[in-house]
Amino acid sequence: MDTGSVEKSWNCLCKGTAGTATAQLEEIGVDLNALKTDGWPCVQGDFDKDGQPDYAFPGKGYSCNGSVPVRVLFTKDGKVREVSALPRQVSCLQLYGIRSKPGPYGVPRTARQGLVDWGEGNATWVYLFNGKKWRASSHFSE
Repeated sequence: MDTGSVEKSWNCLCKGTAGTATAQLEEIGVDLNALKTDGWPCVQGDFDKDGQPDYAFPGKGYSCNGSVPVRVLFTKDGKVREVSALPRQVSCLQLYGIRSKPGPYGVPRTARQGLVDWGEGNATWVYLFNGKKWRASSHFSE
């Protein structure tokens, strides 16, 4: 993704071009024209803790009512360095912040940002990148 042209708005949309991640985003149904013109849902963070912004993009049909695949674009100097897939499909993707101690319902502590799919009645899933791959953990929720 040419992150030089990515904008993050208050409603969690990223706007820009996919660059070398075009095929991976098309594979999960991201509308590249919408990404370029109107924006596409995304979560921005620094998942590999390298000081560069990373972007998690849910696939087509993303809503809190159904699960979709997610691709994460890791960047370096405004260009896509690597693309990886979360190990599970998600429904309500949000940024999982740094925590010095375990959180509610046993969600893990972490020194780096991650992603979370907060569950209601079922389970909450936390996704943390260990530098090589995503690790998913399930936690009971209220």
